[in-house]
Order: sequence, then C-alpha cells, then structure tokens
Amino acid sequence: MFDDTQPIVAVASGNVDAAIAVIRISGNRLSSLLGRVVRGLSWVARRAELAKIHDKDGNVIDRAIVIFFSAPSSYTGQDVVEIHCHGGGFIRRTIVATLQTLGVRLAEAGEFTKRALLNGKLDLAQAEGVAQLVAAQTRGQWQAAHNLVSGNLHRQIDKLRAELLQALSLLNALIDFPDERETQLEQRDVINDSLLLTTEIVSRLIASYQQGQIAQNGLRLVISGAPNVGKSSLLNSLLDKERAIVTHEAGTTRDYLEDSLLLDGRLFKVIDTAGIRVTDNIIEQQGIARSKTMVANCDLVCLLSSATDKDLSVNLTTEARVITVLNKIDLCPDKISNCDLVISCKTGEGIDSLRHRLCAEFDNCMQPLADEAFISCQRHLVALEKALLHLQEAHAELVNDSYEECVAASIQRALDDIEEIIGKVTADDVLGEIFAKFCIGK
Repeated sequence: MFDDTQPIVAVASGNVDAAIAVIRISGNRLSSLLGRVVRGLSWVARRAELAKIHDKDGNVIDRAIVIFFSAPSSYTGQDVVEIHCHGGGFIRRTIVATLQTLGVRLAEAGEFTKRALLNGKLDLAQAEGVAQLVAAQTRGQWQAAHNLVSGNLHRQIDKLRAELLQALSLLNALIDFPDERETQLEQRDVINDSLLLTTEIVSRLIASYQQGQIAQNGLRLVISGAPNVGKSSLLNSLLDKERAIVTHEAGTTRDYLEDSLLLDGRLFKVIDTAGIRVTDNIIEQQGIARSKTMVANCDLVCLLSSATDKDLSVNLTTEARVITVLNKIDLCPDKISNCDLVISCKTGEGIDSLRHRLCAEFDNCMQPLADEAFISCQRHLVALEKALLHLQEAHAELVNDSYEECVAASIQRALDDIEEIIGKVTADDVLGEIFAKFCIGK
C-alpha cells in the first residue's frame, strides 16, 4: 500500500555543485511543519520570496528564494515547497538533513510524480511522458514525451472510453428490456457504429507505433551494397570518426556494425552491413544473410554503389525507403549517374548533401505524427493489441446475433485493456517498474 502521508524531500536539481540547487518538499500542512526552518516567508501561494533557511540549532544556513504551492494546486496535489538555494554540497546536505529531523524522509525515484498520479493530477501515460521528457536528448524523444504529457493520447483514450461506455449502457438496456424489438434494432446499429469507430481508432494508434519508435529510439538506417563500394567508409564519414575497419579487400566487413548518429537533433541508428554478393565463404555467407535481415527490418536504406564499378547491382527485399548513392565520384568525376546522390567518402564531396537528405527523410517519417496522438511505448502497444482483439470479438458476436451478455463481456475486456494505458486499471508491480526508471526529485 502506497503511503503519501509522510512528507518527502529531494534535491530536484541533482547532487552536483552548481550556482543554484533546487530542493523540493511535498506533504500536508507544510507551512506549519517548515516554519522553524524557513523564516520570513509569507506563505502566499506561487510567490517567489527571499527567506532565511535555518538548521536544527537555529543557525542561518543560507538566504534562498522559496516558492510555496498550496494543495491541491500543485504538481503533486499536496503542499509543495521549492527552496532555490546556493548549490554547494554543504548547503544542500545541511538543508536536507535539517528537514529529516522534522520527519521529512528522502523521496524515492519518481515519488513526486507518483503522488501526482495517485492524487489525480496526471494519468499513468502522462507520468511516463514526464520521465521521457527528463531523459529526452533529441527532438524525436521530446516529441514522443510531449505527446504523452500534453494529453494527446489521453484525449484519444477518453474518446474510446466514451464510445465503449455508451455501447455498454445500450447493451444493458437490451438485456433489461428484451421485448422492445424495434428499439433493439436501432440500439444494435448504434453499438455496431461504436465498435467500428473504436476499432478504427485503436488500429490507427497501433499503426503509429513504428513511427513512435523512430521518435523515441531513432531511425534505423542501413548502409547496403556490394562489397568494396565504400559502405564502411561512409559509416565513418557520417559519424566523423573511424568506427569501421576500411581496406581495399572486398568482404572486409563480415558482420554488421551499429552506432548512433545525431543530425540536427535527429537520432539515427546507422548500421554498416557486409557486402552482398555470391560467395562460397561460409562465414561471409552468414554476414550476408544478416545484412539482408537488417535491410528487411530497417526504416531507411542507403544503397551504395561505386563509380569505379561497371555493374554491381544489388536486389533488395524491403518495405523501407531506399536512397541510392554513388560513391567514389572523385575517381570518375565525369561518371553519369541516375542515383539520388553522388558522393566521395575520400574527399567529403556530397556528404553534407547526404546528411541533409537523411534529415529530410527523418522529418517525412515524423510528419504524420505532428498533430496526431501516437504511441511509442511497448506497454501501450500490448494493451491496444489486446483491446483490438476484444473489439473484433465483440463485433463478430454482435453481427452473429450472440447473446448481449457475450458482447458486453468482450467490450468490457476491451475497455479494461484501454484503461490500463492511463492507469485506471494497473497492478502495483507495473507501477513499481514504471517509477523505478524515474530520477530522484521528479
């Protein structure tokens, strides 16, 4: 059982020396509890005031800016106090230790946000978005987090809940009044429309997961082509470091190499693969097989060829977008090409153009998500896939004139699945796993 009656404290700005540190306290009736420590404060809500912070013996530790947020109009729904003090380690530790003598305990990871969830200030999806916002290093990760925190997904879930609750209420009416045949037919039509609409929304959210994963984890870019066309050299050029071994011998890369690439806030997972060709070498064959698997499961392929080769075409099996790139143009400057881009990994010619093209491809992937709710969390995907299955069951039962009780049971299961996303139906161990990933003080 979660206990939120004891006040908690954490250094929300992290335990590092800095010009300013932020110490956050949440609990009930903090004005009376902290009166001996924070002196000179009017305790007017949402007003930044200069106050003296005292230790347990009454000595002044620091003069700090203090902001009081009164319940329930605060982040946690309880009284919250933020002390913006000087960021030295002694000051931080002394203030926290003094608060502990008053019965304030150290906060656990994510406990401020957990209290916000349990006090109805956030739903579970928004709480997950808070953790993602803190961890976001790229624009895509910020976009995925903002989608949750802003309530985009919550609004879609509310729409689904409203439709399913209406369908359940109509089904209950059919069960309670079975003799009103004409009304029954009309109500079954309404129920059918609700099931079709909710199925469409859930299917659209499930389909958004792939793009949500790109936003959260980066776009998977595979560099593919025949041996010795410069795939490893291109990986090194894009990363601006010697990540892959480069030689003139064909087949140097026997397995794939993966590294992260950040271009103007856009995250890519770049994968250098073994050259695709016919070979009797068993080890190289395994590398080629892995290359084909990578190509089949990526988001974008950079299909590389060489200006020095007559014809080393490679057939790819993939649903991903493909950019054709001609390398080694420095050796054959007059070579006419029908490729999307021409480059030279040796001189750097065309590399910036390729980077710009990669950014454009990333933005094209993200564009459909600009104003739409989408999912990037596997927990949400699993819940929606279960909900879709139960919605399809309910629709089949309705069409086949099954008992209303059977239809209602399937709809209720779908509703439970959907409510898992926002935390209306959530096991304690799931909450523990989610909040364990938070930082202290959030």
